[in-house]
Amino acid sequence: MNLFAELSLRGAFPLWLTIILVLVASVAAVMLYFRETVKIGLPRKIVLASFRIAAFVLLGFLLLRPTWVSEESKQRPRSVAVLFDNSESMKRKDQRLNLADRLRVAVAFDLRDPTLPLTETDGSSQAIEVPEQTPDKPSRLDVAKAIYRNAQLKLFERLATKGPVQMYLFGQRVRAISDTDLLEAWGASDSRTGVEDAVHEMLQRDENELPTAVVLVTDGNDNASTHTIEDVARECARVNVPLHIYGVGGSSAGLVQLKDFVTSETLFVEDVVQVPVRFRIKGFKEGTVELTLKLGNKQVGETKRVAVREGDDLREVLSFTPTKEDALSNQGRNSLNVSIRVRSANEVLTDELSKQVRVIDRKVKILVVEGAPRWEFKYLQRAFLRDRRVDVSFVMAEGDPRMMRAGPPFLPEFPTTRAELFAFDLVILGDVPMAYIGPEHANWLREFVGEGGGLVMMAGRTHAPADYVGTPIYDMLPVEVAATRFPIDSNKRPSEYHPVVTPAGDRFGMLTLADTPDENKKLWRELPGFYWNYPVTKLKPGAVALLNHPKEKTLDTPPEPMPLWAMHHFGKGMVLFVGTEETWRWRYNESDKYFARFWGQVAYQMGLGHSLGSKQAHLALAQPDSVLGETGQVHARLFNADFRPLTQAKVTGRLERLDAKTGDDRFSLVTLEAVPGQPGDYMAALPHDRVGRYALRVDAAGEPTTMEYRVSLPPDHESAPNSLDEESLRRLAEPSGGKFYREEDLHAMPDAIESRSTPFTERREKLLWNAWMILAFVALLTCEWLGRKFSNLS
Repeated sequence: MNLFAELSLRGAFPLWLTIILVLVASVAAVMLYFRETVKIGLPRKIVLASFRIAAFVLLGFLLLRPTWVSEESKQRPRSVAVLFDNSESMKRKDQRLNLADRLRVAVAFDLRDPTLPLTETDGSSQAIEVPEQTPDKPSRLDVAKAIYRNAQLKLFERLATKGPVQMYLFGQRVRAISDTDLLEAWGASDSRTGVEDAVHEMLQRDENELPTAVVLVTDGNDNASTHTIEDVARECARVNVPLHIYGVGGSSAGLVQLKDFVTSETLFVEDVVQVPVRFRIKGFKEGTVELTLKLGNKQVGETKRVAVREGDDLREVLSFTPTKEDALSNQGRNSLNVSIRVRSANEVLTDELSKQVRVIDRKVKILVVEGAPRWEFKYLQRAFLRDRRVDVSFVMAEGDPRMMRAGPPFLPEFPTTRAELFAFDLVILGDVPMAYIGPEHANWLREFVGEGGGLVMMAGRTHAPADYVGTPIYDMLPVEVAATRFPIDSNKRPSEYHPVVTPAGDRFGMLTLADTPDENKKLWRELPGFYWNYPVTKLKPGAVALLNHPKEKTLDTPPEPMPLWAMHHFGKGMVLFVGTEETWRWRYNESDKYFARFWGQVAYQMGLGHSLGSKQAHLALAQPDSVLGETGQVHARLFNADFRPLTQAKVTGRLERLDAKTGDDRFSLVTLEAVPGQPGDYMAALPHDRVGRYALRVDAAGEPTTMEYRVSLPPDHESAPNSLDEESLRRLAEPSGGKFYREEDLHAMPDAIESRSTPFTERREKLLWNAWMILAFVALLTCEWLGRKFSNLS
């Protein structure tokens, strides 16, 4: 249907000038003919002049470049936009754990009728068998390409009947591709996937250029889109462009990964050891999880079996009881190994982690010396007496003499000989007068710590540490203080405060009151706070603060947060200063859950060095989880042979990739650099450039220390194990007016797409300055010339 047509003049000469030129030429032609000397008739003159005038008129018309313009309204079919996922996740080879998933592979590779159901629906007892030629664990990309080539399905040929098929590859961006180049260019090479963004880009066209439908071929694992599923689905419905999505991939991803487990470095014979385990499972809808502990090559405890459930941070607790044989084997040093096995259908996936531990067949011998009984002492006494791993004795400087002479666990007085004192592993000094200890016993304590014993001073309001300033015991403390006395009774009610755990405190196990770092940080914020602390003027060189006051500062320049608890090495032993007396408040509504755990950990870490030897290197990761692509950090606390903090600028460690394959680089060097102003503290960056298990080994004063860790993929990484995200794809397709399809449904996709057309106007322009016009001009001139010849005109 023609809308309109018109003649358009597009010449360089304006119309008025052309008319004048034609008129002048025409008048001149007439005058010339009437002035001819040859006598011819008037009719002949008029005819010959008319030929000349017609030629001039035609020439003027051609100079105006006449163009015939017409517009016509028509309809054309809308296109079908097909977007193929080109991200790296399409290279994943799925487990295909169930029969339906294996049959889907057969459908894709043209080995099974695509219209047949995956299960018997007619009551037939005949089992469905997977064709023998069906590939085992093909990649998602191979399955999608097989669908593209499928001769029975003819999916894309049938889609072409609904409109011109426009093909695109998408990942981080969308790019058009021809059907002849598709299979070669489709290599699943993009490192990110933006499913929603790709669809949204298709909707940003002019209203008349929108496709009749968008077909997505993807596994649905989106990690780059800025638009949400709901927003894109609503926009598709608004512009009436339905999404028809073919989901590629298996129903399960089959990921099993041990993330971490918690255990003490020292285990005690006949003590029940609880081992919290964190693990990750993806892609298993059913099956059994088996968790097993091994000490060395021997299984310990019973295998724990639980039903499969999916999650990124699943947890179970294993337990076992070390035996005397474990303490004798390899001098008690061994690896504690946790393994996980997931069984589902015919698939079995496993993973394991190990840590070095030591099993000892002895108790930590503790001497607690206190002045007058206070709340901290009363609850500490109960906690230690209940702990099977310690052998504790108590001395009360201001206690009831009859109770002191009643026998164990009480001693009538401080050990009277050096040998009696050295029989203990740890001495805890409470608010005891220095006069009760005396100069000789103070020197014994100094020698005791220097030879590897542990010393804890719990500050008090009356004597400790005020009485000890200037004594051998004060020389051993990790902090400097002034002799300050506190009134027992005061009308001023102090304010509650919540202490701040320092980075060093995070790394030392004695402040670990929960099973994971995140839980531990949360717990410290929620524990009942303190009201009192003994003021510290500064840390001594080489000492580390474990717990700081949130507001108070030291006398350093510039001022530093005031340490509440601090520790350092003195000789071969360790000294801990506890500047509070209120950890008993943690028992509120929790009994001994946190109080006993804290003091138990203090006892093991401070006391075991006396009999087992102190470690000259301590290694800890700055982050609980090591993730590919993120630079990690390791913190080291290193000492020399005399257990003094190392002062050299750099220390070299060796990093081993435990699961390296033959031909891969297995070892690399890591340089640990000293932390300015903190003798003995070192930091190093760890390159998390490959996933796998690693072990960092550092030799300090000839004693090797090893820390194992694992680098994992982030959950949204393209190469991270994941299954087809069917739920998200359904949420995207169905509100848009489209559908979600698996291989068994694809035969119905073309029929579900409605052909649509869009109106358009076709504009045509025909230039009249053509060969026929030139021929007409020549014909007029020729006619005039012939007429003149027949009239004997020159």
